Formats: sequence, C-alpha cells, structure tokens
Amino acid sequence: MFVLLGVGLICVMVVWGLIGIGSNIESGKQQPSPSERQPTSKLDDLQAGSAGIKEKVDKREPYPDYTIKATLDEESARIQGKLELTVENPGTDQLLFYAYPYDWAPMDIHEVQLNGQEIGFEFDGKNLTVNNEKEKRTLDVWIEFETPVPRTGTRFGVKDNVWLITTWYPMLGVLDEDGQWIERPNPINMGDPFYFNFANYTVEWTAPSDFKWVSSGSLESETADEEQNTAVWKVDRVRNFALVGSPNYLIRTFPLNDQTTISIALTDEANFKKVEEIAQNTYPLFTEIYGKLPYADVAIAETSYGTNYALEYPNLAIFSKDMYAQDKIEHWIPHEVGHTWWYNAVGVNETDNGWFDEGLAEQGVVWYLEKRYSKSRGQKLWDEYRAEHRALIENYPGQSMDAGLYGFSNYKEFDYAWYSRAADMFLTVRRALGDEKYVQFLNTLYEHNISKVGDEKSLNEALKQSLGLKTDFFSDWLHEPYTDTEWEVQFEEIQ
Repeated sequence: MFVLLGVGLICVMVVWGLIGIGSNIESGKQQPSPSERQPTSKLDDLQAGSAGIKEKVDKREPYPDYTIKATLDEESARIQGKLELTVENPGTDQLLFYAYPYDWAPMDIHEVQLNGQEIGFEFDGKNLTVNNEKEKRTLDVWIEFETPVPRTGTRFGVKDNVWLITTWYPMLGVLDEDGQWIERPNPINMGDPFYFNFANYTVEWTAPSDFKWVSSGSLESETADEEQNTAVWKVDRVRNFALVGSPNYLIRTFPLNDQTTISIALTDEANFKKVEEIAQNTYPLFTEIYGKLPYADVAIAETSYGTNYALEYPNLAIFSKDMYAQDKIEHWIPHEVGHTWWYNAVGVNETDNGWFDEGLAEQGVVWYLEKRYSKSRGQKLWDEYRAEHRALIENYPGQSMDAGLYGFSNYKEFDYAWYSRAADMFLTVRRALGDEKYVQFLNTLYEHNISKVGDEKSLNEALKQSLGLKTDFFSDWLHEPYTDTEWEVQFEEIQ
C-alpha cells in the first residue's frame, strides 16, 4: 500500500493476498492461481441519497468515510446495497471507483448521485467513472449497487454455506504520484492486485437470522426477528471491509488486552482447542515484538475445504479446513494473524513491495514456533527458508526481489522471493542485531508507520531512529541480483 499526498486525499494501493482467479486451492502457500431508494435510518438517521448525509464534524480526515447499507439474499446469492461516501475532493476531472467481482458474476450499478444530484456514469464491470464537481471541497457520493456472490470456493464466494464476503461494493480508486487515477489492473496467475484506500467504515448488514458473522469492524448494534438479523459494525483506518459468515458457525471470543478482543469462528467444536491455543500464542507475542493494535476487534475465521487456503483481510485471518491436514494451521494461522500488523495497521504496496509484509509475516512464524515449542523448531523453519532462498539463487540468478508482482516468471519464483528470501532477510538482520535490539527496531518500524505505508525507506528510517544505525543490507538484498547475495550484515553507527 502506498500513501499519496497533495490533493487532500490519502490513497493506499494494496494487493490483498494472492490466489488464482476461478481456481480452487492446490497445495503450498497462498496459491496463484433496484432501484427505488430506501432511507438508511439505522445509520445515524441518514436520508436516502447523498443529499441526506450529515456534516461529519468529527470526521477523521483525511480518510474517506464509507456508510454502507446492504442485504444478503441467501436464495439468489446476491447483495443489494446502498453506499454513501464522504471524501475530500481530489481535484480530478472524474471520480473513479473499482469493482472487483469475477467476470462471470459482475457487479451491477443502478444509480449514482453526487452531492445530492443524480449523475450519469460509465461502468465497464471493472471501473465506475463519474464526472467530478471540482469546485466542491468535499464530495458526497451515493451509489446503489447489486453484487452476485459466486457459488464457488474462491476468495469472494460461498461454498458449503460459508460466505466469504470480501470485495463486494464499489471502492474509491487510487491516485498515482501525479494525481491521476490508476485503472484497476487485470488479474494474473499469481493473484489479483487489489488497490484500496485507507478509510473509515459504518456498515449495516442484513442477512438471514440464523447466520453468525465476524467482520473487519466492531459490532455497534444488532436487531433480529424470525427471518432476518441486522448488524451495524464500525471501524476506522482499514483498507476495505470484509465479512465471513455461516449458519454453521460457532463463535468464541476472548480478550487480547484492555483494548482488543479476539473472536474465533469455526464449524466444529472439536477444533476450538487447537485454534485457540494458536491464537493465544500469536496475538500476545506479536503485540510484544511489534506493538499494540489500533483496532478493537480482530478475528480468525474458518472456511470450507477446497476454498481459499489462507487469506488476510482487515482484522480477519482466514483459513480453510484443508489446513488441518498435516497441522498446516501451525504455520498459516500465525502468518495470517501477522498480517493484522503488516499490511493492515501498516500498509504495503503489494504490487511492488509485497516482500515487506510477507517477509515480516513469515519471520513472525519463526518467533511463534520458538515461543511455543523451542528454538530448534523455529530454526528448522528458517532452514527451510534458506534452502528455498538458495534454490531461488540457483534457478533465477539474474532476478532481484524488487521485480514486482508482474516481474516474476512463475509462482515458485514469486513464492521463494517474497516469502522465503524476504523472511531470510529479516531473520538475518535479527541474528546480527540480537533479539533485544531487533525488537526495538520492529517496535519503531511499526509505531512510526501505523496508518502509513511501509517500504525500504521505512526499514532504514526505523533502524536509524531505534538504534542509530545504518546499513546497505536491505538495499543490496532488494535490488541486486540473487547471485550477489551477501549473508553478513554490516552496520554503521550514525553520528
């Protein structure tokens, strides 16, 4: 994710996990792979359309504010929604919104209003474009949309009555460094590069009354009758708003600390002990070595077999039942939990710098194994990273880790670079500094970049601020060919 300043709008570019479009999971890591409006009275007494949006005097600028009212129709597998967005004017000729559903089940846009007036729009199934009122300082956008939920085990879809609701509403686009909108990119066989903004969310969600949900936000209120349940969630400073729900869910909740609560959503009582033990050994550990989360509620959610394997969304660590086999949850739940810190609380531009959050998430698994089991258990995983790293050097000698998502020739190269080599990089720095100083470095990296975007510069600044040191190590490992890899870290004190 990256932040762009200068037009009153902070924008963040993100790739949310990686999975092949239209394919079920294989093995390994995350795989490549109508219209009459109704008042949204339950959301701060908002009236229909953007003209009724109240002036948000406490708005946490410069983040956009989304207010969404949506209903899930289980029988038709469709979401009917009304979205209201308040945002500072970017000064562009047009406004651009992204739609992410799959090609075989595209989103429908029924109506768009800008500052209380219905306005024409263009929508090609991927990009929604409307003319901007450039003279207005603040924009109120109202969109009525309908989104089909794919009936398949993908990162957005339903399988075995577990509903993974991720990229389900129109999302404000991202500006490049010149203040121009970036078109939503096309997926490749190593994943769909998603672009999102940091934003604040209020979401009113109506679904069948027997469903139980975990989401990116904190539950504010809930009403129910025999047929439907309506929940209102709120959360600030996240990259998008996702939900996972099922009538088969059992949900248990326990506190992480005085600020954050953890929920676990599973379909089988027998699996709670194992997953709870992992949660109780990851969240406190990562709070110690990274820092305190700025969110009130986080969750771990299980999906069905043959679905998404393992994914991260804001405040949601998601894994499929396939991972119970060979105890893969011992790796991938800690990995996805780590993403709550690295790419959610601290943003990452996944298209260019996915090594940042994937490497930090992977090195966190080593810490988890050491804390829960033994140093040798953690070292074994690091040895695996190093072996895959050496295979990367042997098979792709002229490549470098800064190739970007579109620069990798295949999934194995991508995996060995942004997971194994990146983890090896961070763990090598850990060994060179020692644990105490390395944790100081991580604490500073996290604290100074919450709600910002982490990259190579962030690493060097954190090293300077925390320990008064500088090094060429990160630059060398990121930009030089793999064959030039040096394993020794040289630090220099900054006077």
